[in-house]
Parts: sequence; C-alpha cells; structure tokens
Amino acid sequence: MEMHQVRYFLAVAEHLNFTRAAERLHVAQPSLTRAIQKLEDELGGPLFRRERAHTHLTELGRLMQPHLRAALEAAETAKRQAQSFRKRETGQLTIGACSTIAAETGAPLLSAVSAEIAGLTLQVEIGPSAAIEERLIAGEVDAALLAPLGEAGGRHERFDLRPIAEDMFCVAFAPGHRFEAQGELVLEDLDGEPLIVRLGCRHEEAIAAAMEARGINRVARHASADERWLAGLVREGLGCILWPESIARARQLPFRPLADLPLCHRVVLPTVAGRRHSPALAVLVRRAAARASPERRRATDRVA
Repeated sequence: MEMHQVRYFLAVAEHLNFTRAAERLHVAQPSLTRAIQKLEDELGGPLFRRERAHTHLTELGRLMQPHLRAALEAAETAKRQAQSFRKRETGQLTIGACSTIAAETGAPLLSAVSAEIAGLTLQVEIGPSAAIEERLIAGEVDAALLAPLGEAGGRHERFDLRPIAEDMFCVAFAPGHRFEAQGELVLEDLDGEPLIVRLGCRHEEAIAAAMEARGINRVARHASADERWLAGLVREGLGCILWPESIARARQLPFRPLADLPLCHRVVLPTVAGRRHSPALAVLVRRAAARASPERRRATDRVA
C-alpha cells in the first residue's frame, strides 16, 4: 500500500466522484482509477460501487475509510517531523549526568541548545558515574556530563571528551562557623572536624588519601548521595564538606579555598567516539566546544 493510493481513495470518498477527485488532486483520471484498483486488490475487495451517475462506498470502503485517514495523517505528521528534524527545528536529547555535578553547571549549556532548536525535548537522567558511562556506551543516552578524576583513562578511551567547566575544591560550612574568620584553609584545619561526605564521589577517595598521607584525622560523620541533603546537613551545622566552589555557590553556602589541596573538579561532555551525531547532538557538541575556552580561562583566573 502506497500513500498516494490512500490519498486518492480519501479524495474519491469525499467527493464520491472520480472526475472531481482527479481534478482536485491534479492527476489524470485513468491514473487515479488504476491506483484505486491496486488498493482494492491489496485490501481484497471493491471500495466503491458505481451505479450510473452515482458512486458510493462499499461496506469494505466504509470500514477502511477511518483507518486509511488515520494512516495518511500519521504519515504526514511523520514527514513534517522529519523535515523539522533535518532543519534542526525539533529534536530529542537524553543526557546522562553524574550525580556529583550541580545542575547549574549543565543547565546553561542545555538551555543554549534549546534556544537554537525551539522544538527540542530534553531528558536528563541522574546516576553514578559508572552507570552513566555504561548507558552512554550502550546508546541509552546521547551524551553525558561526567566529572572524571585525574586524566581520562579506561573506558574513557571510547569517548570523545569535551571540557565544560572546572573549578577547585573548597571547604563549605554553615553560616557562623569558625572558618568564616579565615581567608583560606589547609588540610590540617580539618583534623578532627566533623565532615559530610558524598557517596559515590570518586574525589572523596582522593581527599581521604591526601589526609591519611599527612596523618590528619578524617572524621567522616555523615553521608548522602543527594546534593540537596548534603547542603541541608551542612547548613544545619552537622559538619563541613569538601565541595567544588561552583556547588558551594549554587547552594549559597559560605566556603573557603583549600590552599594545599590542588584537586580540580573537571566537568566534561563525553560522546561515544565514531558514533554518528543527530542534528540536536551536533548542536550540543558545538555549543560545548564554544563554551569550553572561556570556562577554562575563568578557572585559571580563580586558581591564580
């Protein structure tokens, strides 16, 4: 069954006249008649009866009319959406985001893509880094926002990585904490200090190792995998947290830089190397590339 056969059938069903239907469709009447006959052969029976000057639908024709109308409407809708997709007027992106990344880091990038593709549909799925990486490789998400620790390696070799943002770790604490009186902190300031740690964060291991190497008593008192809960526990004075500066700012918590822990929180946008990009994903990658350089300059300025 071809769509032009369906269009011809619906035109004849509307006018109940082969000649007027052919005129409306701007086709020769014999071509219209042959198309209807082929459709009748496929459906297994006559769709119209001609009785002298009168044409009317058969029982099969009446049964098929709503189905063929729906089929034509669905085909035309699909065609319009495909045209919009090619013109980058619409699209769909599923982004996997590591749970350690603040929404404020990735949201501006996605907003820029949405501004360029007015009909874009976004879905952001949050999870641990390892799970997001697996889903990216499996094709369940189009791209990801990850915060790799150190140089990318392992499965990251399968990814094209584009830097999005980077900033240094700091100590965030509750308003009124004694750390507010200091301009900057060192790891020794955290000796015996109750800490709140983020579950599933690879940077926590590096922090713990640095404190152990220097004989600092690390008191990991409370833990959560949810950024909102972590911020709430800190704000209530239940402990301090070592967090990227961007997250401390986003959660409106006072913080101080760590002078002797050069641990960088780097956010990257990985896509699978060699995998073809959809138009929407191509815009995301281009926007990420344009965003990277100024972000790196701002990070360098903060460290300096």
